[in-house]
Amino acid sequence: MADRLSLGNTLRILEDVIGLTRKRQTLIASNISNLETPGYKAKDLDFKTALARAVEGSHGLDLATTDPGHIQCASGPAFRADPFDEKGEWNGYNWVNIEREMLKLMENNLRYKTATEILLRKLALLKEVIREGGR
Repeated sequence: MADRLSLGNTLRILEDVIGLTRKRQTLIASNISNLETPGYKAKDLDFKTALARAVEGSHGLDLATTDPGHIQCASGPAFRADPFDEKGEWNGYNWVNIEREMLKLMENNLRYKTATEILLRKLALLKEVIREGGR
């Protein structure tokens, strides 16, 4: 349990949250920009599922292969956050609802701000520990 709450894991999870909110922001912005595109289906990201996968995934080891017979390790994030077409209502033109998109935008912005604030506080705490350790 203590390992799950370590500074390294906390920073990795916060990095994942910021990455997911960035990806979701792009999708929401795309939905809003296609508001007047005929037949456009809004896309979204299942944030909770993607974050759960990111938390459970191992970002751990970058292994070096010194022999051609070694198994290759994939680099990059240990989670995938695939966008999906939202199930919305046909408004006679497309499936984009501007009120719903603006609500998702505000929710996503709140998640981003919270994650960055926690990250800044963790880094300030680490800086304080380092400064006090030098005495």
